[in-house]
Amino acid sequence: MYLRFNMILTIVIQISIIYVIKSAAQTNSEACNSCCTAGVPGIPGNHGNPGAIGPQGMNGIQGMKGEQGINGEQGIKGEQGLNGEQGMKGDNGSNGLDGTPGKLGPTGPQGLIGLPGANGVKGEKGEQASQQKSAFSVVFTSNPGRHAASPMKYNTIITDVGNHYNKETGKFVCAIPGVYVFQVTSMKSGSSGQILTRIMKNGNIQMSTWMSASGYNSVSTMVVLDLISGDQVWTQPNSSGHNYYYSNGGRYCSFSGFLLYAA
Repeated sequence: MYLRFNMILTIVIQISIIYVIKSAAQTNSEACNSCCTAGVPGIPGNHGNPGAIGPQGMNGIQGMKGEQGINGEQGIKGEQGLNGEQGMKGDNGSNGLDGTPGKLGPTGPQGLIGLPGANGVKGEKGEQASQQKSAFSVVFTSNPGRHAASPMKYNTIITDVGNHYNKETGKFVCAIPGVYVFQVTSMKSGSSGQILTRIMKNGNIQMSTWMSASGYNSVSTMVVLDLISGDQVWTQPNSSGHNYYYSNGGRYCSFSGFLLYAA
């Protein structure tokens, strides 16, 4: 830029010199027109020394944008800046993939008992388990009258499942240990006598019925006994003063028993 400025300055000086010489020659010519003719122009003089640097000119019009320069080397890493303010919460991201199952945790406390569930579908009818059976019912179909104070031998057997009632002795003999139910019903004759019938087990009184009212009257009782194999159960009058029995085809005097459940 400096050389360019010098060249411009030199040209300006030369033009100025030519203008001065021309002005002088014209003056001399005007002075001499009256007395002489114009002479031949002289040879141009040597270039003068460069003048002093002039004041800075006004800003010129902005030139065109130059080409992009080569990237410089990376500078040294600066110090870490201060933490900025927390930004706004972003939108929820999509669900990630399921992770691997964790280890089984400790057992928690037992919860409250829930409400009862609905009834299930009724199951199919099962097969009946084999059950041991023992049952009997015997009656007087004719009038026994003044029965002796001994085991009453009922003359008619209605039922004898297992054949455990002995008609010859009037006694039931236990063959299946378990709990049994026994029941006795007796009718008093129309005379002024009375009846008192006992249920006996191996010779011991278990239960008694008593009737002393006038006319025909019935009385009954029932007992539950726990028997073992070989135990014997029967009925008999208390004494010869309590044996005014009556029965006929109506079967008013009876003795029954059955196995409730086996032991």
